[in-house]
Amino acid sequence: MSARQAKLRGGNGARVGLSALLVVAVAVVMLLLARARPEAEPFDPRSSDSSGTRGLMLLLEQQGATVDIDRSAPEPGSASRVLVLQDRLSDLQREDLLQFVAAGGVLVMADAESTILDGLVVASTIEGAVPAFADNDPLAQLNVLLDDCDVPALAQLRGLFVVAGARFEVPEGARSCFADAGQAFAVAGEYGAGLIVQLGDNELFTNHLLRYADNGPLATALLAPTAVARVSVLLGDEAAKSTADIGTGEKTLSDLLRPSVWMALAQLALAFIVFATARAVRPGRPVREPEQVPIAGSALVVATGTLMRRARHAERAGWMLRGNLYRALCQRFHLPTTASISALDEVVAANTSVPVGHVAAVLQREVYDDKALLELSNSLQAIRDVTLGTIERLRTIETLEGANS
Repeated sequence: MSARQAKLRGGNGARVGLSALLVVAVAVVMLLLARARPEAEPFDPRSSDSSGTRGLMLLLEQQGATVDIDRSAPEPGSASRVLVLQDRLSDLQREDLLQFVAAGGVLVMADAESTILDGLVVASTIEGAVPAFADNDPLAQLNVLLDDCDVPALAQLRGLFVVAGARFEVPEGARSCFADAGQAFAVAGEYGAGLIVQLGDNELFTNHLLRYADNGPLATALLAPTAVARVSVLLGDEAAKSTADIGTGEKTLSDLLRPSVWMALAQLALAFIVFATARAVRPGRPVREPEQVPIAGSALVVATGTLMRRARHAERAGWMLRGNLYRALCQRFHLPTTASISALDEVVAANTSVPVGHVAAVLQREVYDDKALLELSNSLQAIRDVTLGTIERLRTIETLEGANS
């Protein structure tokens, strides 16, 4: 293996190792920074999206109510009012909720598809256009009028805006509001000592529709009639887990790892530093290594000529030998490598004993066979001996003069 190949292979290994280390570092940073942020579902009381109901929570708190978001019904006898925006309650939650209502509690069921109120049947549906009103006139936004209403808490309202809702058949003994011809948008039925208010739509409480008509006043009239009211927003067990259930994602990987893990990582880092220091320190005095013996120029010339001769490239070999001497002479006499052969010949003749024209004649001599290549090699070596001072011969001048003749 050549030195060049060894260097390239070592460099590739270093680059691969550095790339792997960079990938590991990026993965560790992502683990440390990544946080769980679940996507909010529709009717989520913590969501500020158009389908969320955070605006309703803020409205109730502005009216003085205390709002809790729970996954279990209040204890029977509690003064809280319960709001269910979407009926995804489990059987256990439904049983606990009915016990709470039977003990005198108030439940507002906004999901029209809920069956928590027995005997309630959907009589008709309500469809409205997407709200795009040109003015703020509340009367222009009504598509569910108050009409007949025997629920005192809702008697002061004017009407609602609903995109898609339902009207129920009013059972005997139940009270209703927004009613006409035996059909009502809001039905209030007694259950034990308590009251269940069933609404025909839950979307009117979302952030998108809460500001239209009397949608907001409907919520405050049912849930926050006084400044000291307490409201419990009940989430079903079948609903997706919210950030309150699985965490807000404020804890990182560093908070979850035990101290012993960090101690182990610190020990590994310290061991690496000690190992690297021990391998880097060289005990004792520096050892002087013998320098390589330089190869004589004549041996290099002969070796080059021999290789060319074996390959039967006499002409190319002669060209290379002449080029090597030309560059060596330019360096020796401080001439640029673009200098002409005649200029080099004059400088060499002026500073050495080589006759004028001899260097130019040898550097321009063409060879086509092994015999001529050998003669050229001898002539070049003779010029090299004289001009570069490697070997002094007494018969140098005679040899050069014989070569010119």
